[in-house]
Amino acid sequence: MFKLSATSLFIGSALMLPPPHSLAETNGVAAIPDEHFTITATRTERYFMESPVAISTVDARDIQRSSADSIADALRDIPGVQIADAATAGMKRITLRGESSLRVAILVDGQEITDHSTYGAPLLLDTSFVERVEVIRGTSSVLYGGKALGGVINIITKKGGTEAVQTTFSAGYNSATEGKQYAASVYGHLGGFDYRVAISDNDHQDRDTPDGDIENSSFANNSLSFYLARELDEHLFGINYEKFNLNSEIATGIPNFTLDMPQRDRKKFAAFYTYEPDGETVKQFHFDAYRQTIDRNFVQHMELSVPIAPGMSLDNVIDTDIQEELETSGMNAQLDFQLHEDHYAIAGIQVVKDDLNKATGNITQTTRNMPGVPAMPTTTESLSIEEATLTTYALYFQDEWRWSDKLLLTAGGRQYRVDAELNATSKQGLSPGKNDDTRFITSLAANYGFDEQNNMRLVFSQGYHYPTLLQIATGATAAGSFINPNAKLKAETSDNIELGYRLFTDNWLVDATLFYTDADDYITNKDCAGTGLECANPEQDKIFVNADKAKTKGLELSANFNATEQLTPYANVTWLSRRETYGSFSTRDTGTPSLYGKLGIKYESEGRLLGSYYFDAYVRAASSADLAYENGASEHYDSWQTVNLALGSAFGEQKNYLVNMEISNIFDQDYTPATESLLAPGRSFMLKFSTDF
Repeated sequence: MFKLSATSLFIGSALMLPPPHSLAETNGVAAIPDEHFTITATRTERYFMESPVAISTVDARDIQRSSADSIADALRDIPGVQIADAATAGMKRITLRGESSLRVAILVDGQEITDHSTYGAPLLLDTSFVERVEVIRGTSSVLYGGKALGGVINIITKKGGTEAVQTTFSAGYNSATEGKQYAASVYGHLGGFDYRVAISDNDHQDRDTPDGDIENSSFANNSLSFYLARELDEHLFGINYEKFNLNSEIATGIPNFTLDMPQRDRKKFAAFYTYEPDGETVKQFHFDAYRQTIDRNFVQHMELSVPIAPGMSLDNVIDTDIQEELETSGMNAQLDFQLHEDHYAIAGIQVVKDDLNKATGNITQTTRNMPGVPAMPTTTESLSIEEATLTTYALYFQDEWRWSDKLLLTAGGRQYRVDAELNATSKQGLSPGKNDDTRFITSLAANYGFDEQNNMRLVFSQGYHYPTLLQIATGATAAGSFINPNAKLKAETSDNIELGYRLFTDNWLVDATLFYTDADDYITNKDCAGTGLECANPEQDKIFVNADKAKTKGLELSANFNATEQLTPYANVTWLSRRETYGSFSTRDTGTPSLYGKLGIKYESEGRLLGSYYFDAYVRAASSADLAYENGASEHYDSWQTVNLALGSAFGEQKNYLVNMEISNIFDQDYTPATESLLAPGRSFMLKFSTDF
């Protein structure tokens, strides 16, 4: 019930499936269960022991057992992963190896959720729709484009079934937010078609913490998806529609300053075709295309009082309303071929076009307070409209070369061409302009299998991240000030080296990765004054510039030991050291803990009364962290540890009724993770019931 269905693997995420004579079969592992394969690491199905990159997976059962209210939360315990919330409880994002979520590619069935904010793409999909999530930890720009400098999150959705009509239903409650989560689906295989229709509805109130409720931290979302596919001999045709509606409050914690996100919606229509002939040379051809719309409404209210003389002040009330529509059209075509029995190659072309329409309205009320003079408020209104386009063309290739029974080499390259343009603007001080870039990047990996149970890998890869439209064309409004775009920005780049080891035996499953990343031309913002760059208001504004560098090294460890058939101790741990440089200022205090992870012990068994049941006791923890600023200011984040317990049971004749419960932060620890802005929930419990029949 929880494993990848044949259809899910066949379609995957608009990625390529294996040749009939797969590399896994070469090593005699054709009977390995589905969960030990990846389709994201190389755009081909690959046995995880031979994956050239660091990759982790979370499946539907893992999500079902967790207290996660979002996909981001479900990935929290993967090595290298941290959560960023930007004070918005309903819109968590993923950071990887210390890299901002802006530099992490978010894919749904292989197709990117694009984003042109300063924060990066949120994961706008309900957890109940997910079959599997594959996380590439580290640069993967060769195969997945410019947002993958830090890594890739590929969300593979549930597809059809094995019976004519099957149904699922789930209901959950989270005491930390008095949150209610509902989901249902109808799916199956009928008349030669695979199909699925799914809906969800979630509502969460303000978060409860040891310090009390966090005001303005509630959120709600609902979603709908439809999937239909038909297989005819060697051909597979399919369509998919997704709609996700989100509204979330933003907890600023600042008096007289409020933010709100009443709309962050996504809808997508996609179609795909796969041809898999029974030939010796051409193994597979795949084509997919999609159109995606993301609507965003951002509201800001700010009140300022500025003393101008004894007994005199200037009061300002500023209301900002931003309406934004991002239309994305994309296509990908990929050919898998084998010119030699030891070489399995892919070549593809990818085109993605983003059209951004943005309207920013400002209403400013100014009141001059003077002794003996009645207050006379004046109101000014402004509206600016920007239209911008970003088009990315890419050619990519990869060759998997079976050098010997023990050595597998994987080489790839990607040629980019990016065109960005501010088509129209009504904002004073901005004018339409263009920017373009071309770049060729490469990757090379070697996997050496000492035997079927021990494998080492060495990887070199280059990362590439082109500026967002906000940075290069439209600019951004933040806390009442304007950050000017910079049409002369360069793309961010990185060089990444990894050394990894995997062990897979009857008792042990170990994956360890040592990595080093050298990144350059990171984009930040500075005061316009002194830069010599053109700004709308040079004395007050900021502007985006290439000024930052970062060098990151770390060790990621995931280990599971089957002590008995029922008992499994496990650990997921990350050690990270990062140095960031801003001009002449350099620091290791980057706001990231040097050590964090999860340690636990899980017991699974089966009984007549409880059915298939499990207990999972674990500790989450992180070391302290400091964040230093160029102006000399700093912030400190204390270390923290929480004790947690999860338990559940699958019962019924077909084990198709499930009850899961998780008790989090049992000792009611008061803490805030360093990469998050909000206090973590206090002692709370999650209860979830689901059925599949």
